[in-house]
Amino acid sequence: MQLASLVEIALTGTNSVEPQTVYVNQDDTAVLVCPNCGTSKTAKVTRFKGHKGPLKIRCKCALTFSVSLEFRRAHRKQTNLTGYYCRLPVCKNWHSMVVKNISQTGIGFATFMSHNLMKGTEVRVKFTLDDVNQSEIEKDVIVRVVKDKYVGCEFRDPALFDKALGFYLMP
Repeated sequence: MQLASLVEIALTGTNSVEPQTVYVNQDDTAVLVCPNCGTSKTAKVTRFKGHKGPLKIRCKCALTFSVSLEFRRAHRKQTNLTGYYCRLPVCKNWHSMVVKNISQTGIGFATFMSHNLMKGTEVRVKFTLDDVNQSEIEKDVIVRVVKDKYVGCEFRDPALFDKALGFYLMP
């Protein structure tokens, strides 16, 4: 796989084949592996941080394939858990939500009604995991992303390890 091919990546369109998910290392490198011949190349991918959609890679065997770069620090599990959220510093009104995804460092949820949450807003979330213990989770979060009714948040103190959440997130 040529590094030059990484530079001439097509940033538009999608392939009929589902793109490979490639996890980016802490040093912003990713190992790209051709699904046809197995050739691998470690490439610096810093410039693609924030890029939306798959990238096309051309291998020396002439195959062009798609990859989606995953820059997240922690594994994110897709969920469908009901719960509640309220604005901090004082929780007066709790609103219903559905937890769409969760990781050791954050949560993504969807609201049922429009809201006035914006990037930087501090919120408390409460929900019950669908594990054998029906573990209750209550955490303070900071809103990082808002897209209509979807809200992506980072746990306010991600350094505090939550044992129940840790077990829940195990593959």
